[in-house]
Amino acid sequence: MTYYFRADLSRYVDNEYPSIIKINTTGELRDYYASNKETYQFGHGYYCETSMADGVFSDMSGFDDDFFKANFLLFIILQEGSGSVRHRVESVSQDNNSLLVKITRIMPEIGTCDMAQWHIVLVLDKSLFDKNVELAIEVERPDLL
Repeated sequence: MTYYFRADLSRYVDNEYPSIIKINTTGELRDYYASNKETYQFGHGYYCETSMADGVFSDMSGFDDDFFKANFLLFIILQEGSGSVRHRVESVSQDNNSLLVKITRIMPEIGTCDMAQWHIVLVLDKSLFDKNVELAIEVERPDLL
């Protein structure tokens, strides 16, 4: 399962993107929220999209200890130069000690002038937790198809 949340910056931070965070326990999920709730706008959904506060952090019952016995959450955090850019996870594959996540960045013909940060949240099997994560991001321009 994959979730897409726009969680823009509330204040400037010098983060590097893309950023990859692995969440392995309910405590780590709570710590991530506590450490970043002043940085990202978790409680604000954009364009009728579910906010991260509504989709991940407010419903901790879905990500409880039983969930984390079999699964973990992989956060892929991206920054875009336009709020119009969207994403699609194409595949997640494994090879030896690596986990390859292929993402398509969907670029509109005309974009807005707002910066946007996205949290792409993947629910993955616990057996994949120790693998190194590699990203492959390709660009799709629907207006050119």
